[in-house]
Amino acid sequence: ALAFPAEFLALPAGLWLGSRLPPSALFFLPAAAALLAVAAALRAPVDEHEDEPGPALAGLGALACRGKVLALATLEACAGVVRWGLLGWSAQFLSEVHQIRPGVPLFAAALTAVAAGSAVGPALCGLLSDKAFGGRRAPAALIFFAAQAAALIALGRAKDPGMAVAFLALACAAAFGTHALLSGAAAMDAGGRRSAGAVCGLLDGAHHAAGGLAILMIGALLDRGGWGAWTTTLIPFSLAGAAASLALTALKAEVRDPSL
Repeated sequence: ALAFPAEFLALPAGLWLGSRLPPSALFFLPAAAALLAVAAALRAPVDEHEDEPGPALAGLGALACRGKVLALATLEACAGVVRWGLLGWSAQFLSEVHQIRPGVPLFAAALTAVAAGSAVGPALCGLLSDKAFGGRRAPAALIFFAAQAAALIALGRAKDPGMAVAFLALACAAAFGTHALLSGAAAMDAGGRRSAGAVCGLLDGAHHAAGGLAILMIGALLDRGGWGAWTTTLIPFSLAGAAASLALTALKAEVRDPSL
């Protein structure tokens, strides 16, 4: 709730909104989300284990080198390339390739579709993981990475502007779904009660580091190869994420470290 409004406002769509809304309005949604988060924290039941110490700094290196954490960090890096590759360049793509610019009716539809996909995707991915796979994360990530690749292929080939918007929304839903599942639920699974925050930070850091490099990399490729290089660059990372998820499903469950 806190992260997406900030990310949305930092993107071209946010700049377009910022030129048409008073500055105070731009802070309303993140502020409201922050108040809700504080209210939820105050009402949360007291955890009888919350006074137990977390991992010492010396243990963070060992935690980061655990096989499952490294595998999840690899998945998050793949998700980061695709997610930020989509968010960072989708507005320019729609404008230059499909002429969907501010003032065109489809522009508002595109903003709504991306926001809706980014909200619905994590919920669906989490439900799939919990209900269909009994709390296993890798199978749900595999399905969403595969759906992400399919949506990117369709987006790159779409000729109709409306279909391009629809496929972009599907790609964003899949990208946000995998990211939320991995940095949220999977981090808690891998980190345990006392190390979930540390694992979440490691996975989220890998995600955003890869995403920042992806934005620069895609910009350089676009300068050389045009918009045909956009989805072509992102698809291999979706397929790599699907392959890594498939490999993770085949791994035996690790014996939980009692120190976590």
